[in-house]
Amino acid sequence: MRLAVAIPMKPLVLAKARLRPGLGDAARQNLAVDMLRHVLAVVTASRVAEARGVVSADPAALALAAEFGFDVIEEPSPQGYNAAAARASAWAQARRCDALLILPSDLPLLTPEDVRKLASLAKTHRPVVVIAPDTKKEGTNALLLRPPDIITPNFGPSSFRKHQQLTHSAGVDLIVHHSKTIAQDIDWIEDLQRLTGGK
Repeated sequence: MRLAVAIPMKPLVLAKARLRPGLGDAARQNLAVDMLRHVLAVVTASRVAEARGVVSADPAALALAAEFGFDVIEEPSPQGYNAAAARASAWAQARRCDALLILPSDLPLLTPEDVRKLASLAKTHRPVVVIAPDTKKEGTNALLLRPPDIITPNFGPSSFRKHQQLTHSAGVDLIVHHSKTIAQDIDWIEDLQRLTGGK
């Protein structure tokens, strides 16, 4: 299986806007960069991706992607996460990959083994959709599509439920993968406090 891994990244000035009550602009941008750097390093260390890319309109994010040897999938302007996911699907198909793993950039506990596990779940199923939800089982923290265009991603509120419905409507296999490390993202100041032990 030829696997592509794509990481959509919004402009740093817009990143983690929901953390504004507890973090200033510079701190939020630094946090976003640190988490993106972590996810890039983890994907690289997993050694399961035939193609690796970052989708963004942000020059700094794309420069970091290039530093790690990822493909630069440039957006002409920020068009939202689902538009970035669609661009990632087109890129994966152009790279002739059998499957596409879409990962957020804010998974501070993600490990190489997490990425390898997601890839292994898709190897024995074709076609298949693998979903790893967030801690509240509302959002989608990893979405693996085999083939890359098997469904149209629908990230946003209640995306975990929406992706399940889209998969059922497509009539293909669905695997829900529950992982404590993948589930932990940083959307709210409470998430950051929990990660840092309340500091």
